[in-house]
Amino acid sequence: MLQKRPPHPKFNLIFIAFLGLCIDVSGAILLPQSKQGVIAQNGIQVRTNQWLKVEKVSGNVTYRNLYNYENRSAQNGDLLQTPSDEISTGANGTAVLSVDTGVGSIYVSENTTIRINSFKIAADNGRITNLFVPRGKARLQIRKFTNRGSQLNIQTPAGISGVRGTRYIVQAKNSGDMVITTLQGSVATTAQNQTKMVNGGFQNLTVVGQPPSTPVPINNDASLRYAIDRRASGSGRSIVLIGYTNPFNTVKVEGKEQALDRSGKFYLQLPAPSSLKIAVTVETTTGKIQVYEIPIL
Repeated sequence: MLQKRPPHPKFNLIFIAFLGLCIDVSGAILLPQSKQGVIAQNGIQVRTNQWLKVEKVSGNVTYRNLYNYENRSAQNGDLLQTPSDEISTGANGTAVLSVDTGVGSIYVSENTTIRINSFKIAADNGRITNLFVPRGKARLQIRKFTNRGSQLNIQTPAGISGVRGTRYIVQAKNSGDMVITTLQGSVATTAQNQTKMVNGGFQNLTVVGQPPSTPVPINNDASLRYAIDRRASGSGRSIVLIGYTNPFNTVKVEGKEQALDRSGKFYLQLPAPSSLKIAVTVETTTGKIQVYEIPIL
């Protein structure tokens, strides 16, 4: 009687390696990726034609596609259509992105990264686009969706904002805190299992690890109050700058962004200066900028 010989060990290794390409750690079957978006549906990865398209670039803008190991200057017509595809702008760099269905545009400010998290299809065939903004600011102009299940969600380190049709600004500060400024319509901000609706004319702040704040009317005030504390010790002199502004604002001292607490206070210790003044820039969420030359001696 003939006995079946066990598979050769090399065959087992090849077969296991093949399965490694087709099955992820969760057990979901993975189809080979392509230059199309990929979504999970009933455990099976299904390719879709969802994407963001680069309509316009200005200055230093980088396009990254991990599937093709691309890392190059962005060009008009580039598509972000697989998870982890991203656009990053540098200083003085901006970009305009369009959403696949023509539902609206995303205006990307300087020093901002926008990354594809995932694409999904709703039960009514609406399209769900999930983006991640780890840093920077973007202004969105999105019309109302045709399908009730359609969504456009933006995640930041602090929380998630979700819209179905609106004009609003999302900002992820260097600290990870998220600021939502709604110009028209309404935006849902969610963090720590709590959700706040931010209606047109209002804004709110979500600090990392905390629930969203209660929305307040948009304040376009770029004013700054400050105090200088000059200290001397055996090791020399130092200067402490304590500043106060609207907590929704962005503050930069000599070009470096400062972390604000929920009251809008920041604290910066400086060495004995080589110049008589320092430049402090305050920018509101809507783009109003005020520069202060602060004497420190």
